[in-house]
Amino acid sequence: MSKKKRSKGKDTPQLDIAEILTQPVMVGRNGKKQSMSSFEVRLRAQVRKAIKEESMPAIENVLRVARQFDLVMPPPPAPDNGGVLVVPNRLTKASWEALFEKPKTDSKTES
Repeated sequence: MSKKKRSKGKDTPQLDIAEILTQPVMVGRNGKKQSMSSFEVRLRAQVRKAIKEESMPAIENVLRVARQFDLVMPPPPAPDNGGVLVVPNRLTKASWEALFEKPKTDSKTES
């Protein structure tokens, strides 16, 4: 029995991934048929999986696409006077307030 030789790709047509992802696909949504790109269908499936199943790979894929299209905003800068402040237990309320009290200035030195 002789073995069949595999084609080395000469006869197989090249796939155009962009064309495949942008071709409209008919999808049933809310009881109606609607046309969506296959990219949108795939992305919606990833979002659904990320939300319902809390799947980390799906969340990462959705965030990667969102970053690629500049849909994720960077966090706002922290306020200059904000943040988390941890108060040691050994301080009383009065001693704590004294640390942050504005110094009283002498009226003679202010001119």
